[in-house]
Amino acid sequence: MIEKLGDHISGKVDSRPAVARRMLAAAWSLVGWKGSHFPSKERCASQEYLQAVVSNLLSKMIRNSKDAAFVNIFMPCEIFHAMDMKVMTPEAFSIYIVCTAAERAFLDTAERNGTPETLCSIHKALIGACESGVCAPPALVVNTTLACDANQLTFREIAGHWGVPHHVIDVPYSVSEESVAYVADQLRALVPAVEEAAHRKLSEEKLREAVARSGRTLNNYLDYLAMRPEKHLPETLTPELLSSIANHIFLGNAEAETYSRMLLADLRKAKDIGDRKRVLWMHVTPNWQDDLKQVFQYENVEIIGCDMAYDVLGCGWEMPEPDPWKPYESMARRLVYDTFNGAGERRIEATLEKARSMKADGAVVFCQWGCKQTQGIAVRAKKVLEENGIPTLIVDGDAADRANGGGGQILTRCRAFTEMLTQAGAGEGGAAC
Repeated sequence: MIEKLGDHISGKVDSRPAVARRMLAAAWSLVGWKGSHFPSKERCASQEYLQAVVSNLLSKMIRNSKDAAFVNIFMPCEIFHAMDMKVMTPEAFSIYIVCTAAERAFLDTAERNGTPETLCSIHKALIGACESGVCAPPALVVNTTLACDANQLTFREIAGHWGVPHHVIDVPYSVSEESVAYVADQLRALVPAVEEAAHRKLSEEKLREAVARSGRTLNNYLDYLAMRPEKHLPETLTPELLSSIANHIFLGNAEAETYSRMLLADLRKAKDIGDRKRVLWMHVTPNWQDDLKQVFQYENVEIIGCDMAYDVLGCGWEMPEPDPWKPYESMARRLVYDTFNGAGERRIEATLEKARSMKADGAVVFCQWGCKQTQGIAVRAKKVLEENGIPTLIVDGDAADRANGGGGQILTRCRAFTEMLTQAGAGEGGAAC
């Protein structure tokens, strides 16, 4: 049924983009309504809650984005939340597009208009949606330079296509308090541009409230990570995606804090993990691949963490708690100390630390199509983790393009890897995969 819907939407993208827009909005609105009113009993309440929130947001965004900002996943968004502005990120949009089986039309549109085939499909899908006219122009576009090369092309292209203001927050490679001060000054300088785009003033009090919510949300997430190794959750790929959204673009709004509390509540009443093997995941999760979900849901192996969610904690979990009275420094520090910033060793070190503290039996490095950063550290991550007794699998795939996802190969390799982990002694430095 989803594939038929996706084909129908895809057929309208070039000829009748307004119709495709309404169909996507209706489909996502229905998902949000179902999650709010008839949540699945097979999923955690927190997952159903935030999935409904994201679905409803994307439905509203694609209908009308005049009061919205298009941002990258790492952009601190407390400023936007304090001004009641909606935010859109390529990751959220593209994952929902691929789960609606309509991604190919947007990817083709972007490529026909000159976007390289080798660009990350997550970004390419949003470019295609804008260039096709399915997405309406936002109020402004803001991105950071952190981690992702595609940021520099995607957001410049979107802003240029629509002729809307474009702002870039430069994040120094050096992880230091001097870098924090430099980024904080840029965030302060961004405020007048956001006010002009939104046609209203920022309340500093609301900004402090948003930063305080960020602190409470991250504290809840820390408590969740501490408990997670001992508890079993029924589904593990999608919740990691949702936690990535909550800990990034949603951080600072009420929905993210509510989600973090519900996540803790779900974990407290969950069953013990028993003899299931614990796996850490690096990078994005290919949520469209149902067979892969089965591997990490029903085969005695589950994902207990993803570095796209815990990156905001920095290395060593020593990130100072956000200070509402220094909101710009707090947001800047989260960017500068993010484990995706600086040398790749920081990201590997953070995953090794989580592997030790969360009793991980293995790790998966997912190399998203077009992501040079993850591909560049994959072999080194595998070497470091396995030297420390953590069997590691490297897989190439695509989280936003099923035609390029290598679904069968990924499934086969992940199943072989999980079978190896379930063998006696796998958690004590079993054979490499």
